Amino acid sequence: MKNIRIAALSIVALTCLITLFVRVPLPSRGYFNVGDVAVVFGGLVLGFLQPRQGILWAFGAAGIGSALADVFGGFAVFAPLTLMAKGAEAAAAAMAANRTGTGRYMLLGLGGTAMVAVYFIGETLMPNIGLQGAVAEIPANLIQAVGGAVGGLFAAKALQKTGMI
Repeated sequence: MKNIRIAALSIVALTCLITLFVRVPLPSRGYFNVGDVAVVFGGLVLGFLQPRQGILWAFGAAGIGSALADVFGGFAVFAPLTLMAKGAEAAAAAMAANRTGTGRYMLLGLGGTAMVAVYFIGETLMPNIGLQGAVAEIPANLIQAVGGAVGGLFAAKALQKTGMI
């Protein structure tokens, strides 16, 4: 149990820092980033460490790390959405950790879809963004989801080959 707590805290820090590292502004005042790689990586790692409890740890660690990046980066209004969106993406990655083949890819796809859906619904309800802004963000969110799944999976497989997880 101690190892997963240390890993989860590390994922919070990693996700926050990577999300803040590269940011490209979007029309709705949000931003495009590569933090999804850390979100998926964190979900997979925590899923490898604790197949059942890792889902909750992944949701919390990646969600909190990403939400903190929003707060520190000046986008605090997005923090609650980000907590839910990135948490769901990481939880799906944690479920995918101990599966192989199509099952793994389907769960990673489900996580990306959940992230896009949470942002879409939340941004639609925001008065300064609305439906038009939320629709405009879908392509960037899809790119983040696919890039995060591919990059996170490669990073987790590389770490797995070292024998550390």
